[in-house]
Amino acid sequence: MTNKIVLWIGANAGGVSKTTLAIHIGYEMARRGVKVLALDLDTNVSLAQFCGLPKDFNENNSTAAIFSEDFDGHYPIVTPEWGDLKGRFDVCLGGTVMVQVSLDLATRSRREYAVADVLTDHPVPHELVLLDCPASLGTLSDVALAASTHLLLPIEVSSKSLSGIDALLTWYRVNCRRLRLKPAPTILGVVPTQYNKDEAQQRGLMETLPDALTQQSINCYAPVRYTPEFKNAAMLGVPLQIHRPRHRAIQDIEPICNDLENLIYG
Repeated sequence: MTNKIVLWIGANAGGVSKTTLAIHIGYEMARRGVKVLALDLDTNVSLAQFCGLPKDFNENNSTAAIFSEDFDGHYPIVTPEWGDLKGRFDVCLGGTVMVQVSLDLATRSRREYAVADVLTDHPVPHELVLLDCPASLGTLSDVALAASTHLLLPIEVSSKSLSGIDALLTWYRVNCRRLRLKPAPTILGVVPTQYNKDEAQQRGLMETLPDALTQQSINCYAPVRYTPEFKNAAMLGVPLQIHRPRHRAIQDIEPICNDLENLIYG
């Protein structure tokens, strides 16, 4: 028996590698045999680009379709051509169409539960659903929070790391109470990203960040190292595991995937 995990990779700032994490976690889990669906709630087209998929799709072929009152359970799924996988990695693409979705939700009843209701009424066969949102704490983030079983919080290793994560955690606690989420989604952990061990300031921050999070009973993963190869792989529309299969940065993703695998398979 497997457990279904809905993982929101959330942040309140841009440039923290949300989409990069979604792609690489999703691919690695699919490689391990898990059926993965990435639901793109973001208003940009990064996920499409990173997957090597067309960026000129319309509303009916995007995640926007699942917000329709007439949605019948036929998810607009596309699959990157990444060769044979033991599992699957499927995608519902977001993009600029999600701007209008966000505006339309303002007048909708149960707007925060829009995705949660769809996943309940029209279950997907995937064991892991990844949610990628805009880098802001607006309506679409409320929607993602209400639908999630778990959260993964990437932060860039910088002088603003602690204040940024504190603001995000405060938002999480306030909105879990406001939305009466019982149980509240579990924070899988915080992931420091774009880490350069040659920078003294970053090394100093990584000496204090795990302890600061531990005091709040929050797991801090080892940092994901900075490498331009992530961007190079994205430009080619493939994950780093395909572009540079022996690159050491791939190892940085594995502890997160190990934890997800344990949650799915118990």
